[in-house]
Amino acid sequence: MYGAGIVGLCYKILNDSFEKRIKPMLKVSICIPTYNRKSYLKETIESVLAQTYKDYEIVIVDDGSTDGTEEMLKQAGYPLRYHWQQNSGDAAARNKLVELAQGRYIAFLDSDDLLMSDAIERMTRAVVAESKEVIVYGPYLRIDENGQVFGKCKRKLYSGNITDRLFQDILIHSCGSMLPKRVLEEAGGFDTSLPVCSDYDLWLRLSLKYCFIALPEPTFKRRRHSGNLSLRSTQNRITELKVLERFYYERGGNATVPKRIAMRRLSKEGYRAGRAAIKEGLTETARQLLSQSFRRYPNFKSLFWWLVTAGKLHPALYKK
Repeated sequence: MYGAGIVGLCYKILNDSFEKRIKPMLKVSICIPTYNRKSYLKETIESVLAQTYKDYEIVIVDDGSTDGTEEMLKQAGYPLRYHWQQNSGDAAARNKLVELAQGRYIAFLDSDDLLMSDAIERMTRAVVAESKEVIVYGPYLRIDENGQVFGKCKRKLYSGNITDRLFQDILIHSCGSMLPKRVLEEAGGFDTSLPVCSDYDLWLRLSLKYCFIALPEPTFKRRRHSGNLSLRSTQNRITELKVLERFYYERGGNATVPKRIAMRRLSKEGYRAGRAAIKEGLTETARQLLSQSFRRYPNFKSLFWWLVTAGKLHPALYKK
């Protein structure tokens, strides 16, 4: 009995000490871009209000919603700051959020996703443990349209200087991560010329300068539904390929990522874009992508589907 009381007292002392140390320095702006997500946004906000860490603000940039989002928020009376703008795209909305944020640190959250209740607390603890500025991120659970968990992210996440790992796979999402506002401002924010992958582009650029800290437990729940922005269309695949090419050839990636690894990754993304183009009936585009994929990193799959698009083989011959 006495032992349990002592343990509880020690935990309270340590927790109080933590709160006193970080509150003056780690106010967090939880930034939510939204566009016609009224049906999910309420649940998203409530996941923020349930946070165990309380020194935060909620900022929402509405990128031109027409579904009554503003009216819903007014009726609900949530403690947040709301800004409406003409539809300008996801990257522009995130840049506006950075401009409006008053916290020292920023945590982004998509308007259809949910934060784990202790996510901000765990991320702030990770930041405090470091002597230099870092970017903290974590894995996620997959949820369906109704919020039911049906899986989890199984990728291995990495800490430290992770440029080569990040180039090989999208390890980090805008949700479930936290970084200093100053770092975002210095990097110039999100690239508004990119319809998708502006967050991936940003993480790659930041990885050349900053260390990343991967948390072991999920920081958010990622919702999958028909309205997700990151659908696997040909255009989205090509955009991801262009982000990788620009980073490797123009932004210093070739000084960090070994050439063999880079060519394999570029080839893989080119193949994916080529397959997407085949499904959409874009035969010439597919042929060009698959040819480039094979030249960068010779592989059977790219060669086979190039031959299919060239009319030299029938796709029924291919077995996975």
